[in-house]
Amino acid sequence: MADERQPPGLAPASAGHPGPPRPARDMTVPRPIRTRRVRLPEPVSEMEGSRGLPAGQVLLGGLLGLLLAILLNAEELLRDAEEKPFGRSRDISVAVWEPVESLASTLHLTQPRRWADEALGRDISGEIFDLRTATGTEDEPGVSPDGVQRIEVSDGLLIADEDGEPTIDPAEGPATPTTTEPALPPGVPTPEDPLELWIVGDSMVQFFGDTLAGLANGTGVIDATAESKLSSGLSRPDFFDWPARLSGLIADENPGALVIMYGGNDAQGLVTPDGVAQPFSDLWVREYSLRVGAVMDLVTEGSDRHVIWVGQPIMRSDDFDNKMQQLNRIYEAEAATRSQVTYVDTRALFQNANGAYDRFLPDESGELVDVRLTDGVHLSTAGGRWLSELLLDALGEVVDLETGRGGS
Repeated sequence: MADERQPPGLAPASAGHPGPPRPARDMTVPRPIRTRRVRLPEPVSEMEGSRGLPAGQVLLGGLLGLLLAILLNAEELLRDAEEKPFGRSRDISVAVWEPVESLASTLHLTQPRRWADEALGRDISGEIFDLRTATGTEDEPGVSPDGVQRIEVSDGLLIADEDGEPTIDPAEGPATPTTTEPALPPGVPTPEDPLELWIVGDSMVQFFGDTLAGLANGTGVIDATAESKLSSGLSRPDFFDWPARLSGLIADENPGALVIMYGGNDAQGLVTPDGVAQPFSDLWVREYSLRVGAVMDLVTEGSDRHVIWVGQPIMRSDDFDNKMQQLNRIYEAEAATRSQVTYVDTRALFQNANGAYDRFLPDESGELVDVRLTDGVHLSTAGGRWLSELLLDALGEVVDLETGRGGS
């Protein structure tokens, strides 16, 4: 029997109307895809897109803006240069910025910065508190007819001889007698009338000041406040004037005791009437000793206020440690001549069994404690607590912190 199926690709013919065969659609041939051309915009450079300004004009505008900013801040730039440590770098910086500041001042371009500083309450006077004339008045600035500048002490006037050595004006009688026995302030602090304590100094104070204040406040008979200024000291009052700050602190707060620590930034040149004294030269030692003694007198004169002067701890660097030891000898010597000042040696607290620097030291239970930071200078939190406990004990030797505790 013959196969009656339709051949592939032929549609079945209707009865009576056979149609022509249609070719089969080849599914392997893709249909052509219609495409449209898209015209991309021409690339535009960043400079050409900036409102059409040429690159040269944009660059010139930036340079003029930078020049104006420099002129407006010329005084501050010169001040920053002058506050650098004495040396070639400072000389170059000052030589660069002095003519710039002079030009800006001539054009009165420094005035807007001054107005802004005044509005923000910043000190722009640039005046330095003069310890040698601090006790004088407007009419009598503390300089005698012979030109000698004097600093008042408890029982006489401290002056400098021809060699810069501190001495006593014989016409005014002897100074405070030399003694190592501190005088006890009258009265006993109580919770109702606590001893006001201020802890002041450089960055070392930043790492233990708040800890000491917390321990002191915990006694119930002390109201303590800590204040520190990084990179400060007694060598560069043009950077931060601690005598002026202390004078204002005494006038405003009248604390009953002070804890003071300087030195970490002071091993640098000192400006003296005879020029810049190089660190630890004879002139430098005389000048720095006078400054230390004058600060001690400034904060104790005319009061029963007691001062705890903190020595520098042992340092990791031998060179830096040697400098700090020389400063400690000055602090100890000046404190020894003033009954209201107690010098506290901190070296033994932070030495190991061999008398050397060590970051890890055993506590009372024999466990090693990390007491220093990685810089080999500052104290860790634990080290700050060790020092704070030592200083609170030292304060308790000269102020009765026990009797008044029962008064609450």
